Amino acid sequence: MRIVKTLFYNLETSLLTTFLIFFSFGQLQRIQLNQQVAFYLTDLIIVVFLGVIFFKTKPRKTKKLVVVLKKLINNFFLELCWVAWLGLGLLIGWATGNLALLSVLYLLRLIVYTIFVISLPKIKSFAYPPRMGLALTALLMAVWGLVQYLLLPDVRFLTVFGWDNHYFRLIGTLFDPAFMGMLLILGFGWWQSAEVLPTLPQKWRWLVQLLFIITLAATFSRASFIALVVLLGGLLVSKQLDLKSFIFSVAVLLITLSILPKPGGEGVNLARTSTAQARGLNIQEGLKLQGGQWWWGKGLFNVDRQKKYETPDHAQIPDSLPVMVVNATGLVGLVLAGLVLHKWFWSWWLADPVWTSLLIAVLTHSLFNNTFLQPFIFLALWGSKSNTTSKSSKNENLFNI
Repeated sequence: MRIVKTLFYNLETSLLTTFLIFFSFGQLQRIQLNQQVAFYLTDLIIVVFLGVIFFKTKPRKTKKLVVVLKKLINNFFLELCWVAWLGLGLLIGWATGNLALLSVLYLLRLIVYTIFVISLPKIKSFAYPPRMGLALTALLMAVWGLVQYLLLPDVRFLTVFGWDNHYFRLIGTLFDPAFMGMLLILGFGWWQSAEVLPTLPQKWRWLVQLLFIITLAATFSRASFIALVVLLGGLLVSKQLDLKSFIFSVAVLLITLSILPKPGGEGVNLARTSTAQARGLNIQEGLKLQGGQWWWGKGLFNVDRQKKYETPDHAQIPDSLPVMVVNATGLVGLVLAGLVLHKWFWSWWLADPVWTSLLIAVLTHSLFNNTFLQPFIFLALWGSKSNTTSKSSKNENLFNI
């Protein structure tokens, strides 16, 4: 009863708990409106949450517009340049007829998600930290994924509904082994954080993290294995993990992989080349830019209405994040994105090395799958960012504007 009171302590906490419950359902709470347009029940909860926060926020005294603009330009010049460049790409996409309704919906969802994750660290009335809630949700999803793998290893019937066919691979409620693998890695990292059940003994934490590694192995997602090693390396460098734990984690992954059943099929073959060939073709298609598009791109989420991608199992947006950024914003946009990331990386690392290591792991994973902008991964990663900042960036925190 005490746990229930905590989970639904007040309106804000109740909405956060409801969001996490539906979040754990993954694609099961997806509502498909037509062949292209779909939304999640979590989207509705996010909109309600933002509405509640907006109406409960006390208005502050309005400062002079000149003072506000001067502060924004001084502190966030690079970010403003990046946003302006994105806006230019959207205008060009609109002028060339590439700004379809689907593009607008993608962009609108990204904006709403961004406002949501930025607002989470500002809410002081939560009965528990969002990172703790996400960590427990990830644990629940790992258990559900394990149940799916043990009881329903053959999910090739999902191809009827437009999903990839997988055989003896853990796909969980996200219906995708790569994205599920990255979520399990996030869970592993969250349980390394002191914010997650601080009174829990370390041995119990390791048991939970052991479950994440075992379930991760069952995904047979090579990009996720690389991302896990990157995360472990980041935790080792930041002294959040010792060398013995690093070696033990990698050993558990390799041992689990060696004993998992491999009844046949491309998915459980770690030496498979079909996915690499498909991604290579997808990269070539994503970099088919002409003239000035190499400088300013086609616009974020803009698509060519007259063009169909040759790869049947991939979306029109490139799978690789760097390729997508070049496709959307050109080489100039790629440089601006790199400068913005460089500006904030060190302050994030000093303030929260665990979360920053998770960010690096997601970016690494996004070299092979566009994981960074996958709805569940985006919400999970940025929603778990705490409000801590380093001394050097106290007045320039993107999450504390």
